[in-house]
Amino acid sequence: VSAHTGLRETTPDNGAVVKVAPTEINLSFSGDVKLIKLELMGVGHEMPTSFEPNVTAQASFTFATPGMHPGKFMVNWAAIGADGHTLTDSVEFEVDPKSTASVSP
Repeated sequence: VSAHTGLRETTPDNGAVVKVAPTEINLSFSGDVKLIKLELMGVGHEMPTSFEPNVTAQASFTFATPGMHPGKFMVNWAAIGADGHTLTDSVEFEVDPKSTASVSP
């Protein structure tokens, strides 16, 4: 029986409130996947990233996020696991310079 690969960790964390806009986003999976989609969505608009669909399966991906600013963001992603199944999910975080949260990007 083969277990499905899943998202293990993200930076920023899902649900995080960070004081400083991240310069990059990291997605780490429990196994190798081919990341085929990554969108960084602000409220009503897509933000630029350095994402390009990959042809080589790997477990961790890091993307530059130029132009980040305060606000709420959602990272929508899709990947193909080693078992051939497509995985899709999203991660949400907020950039709030006035936050008292101790989480950093």
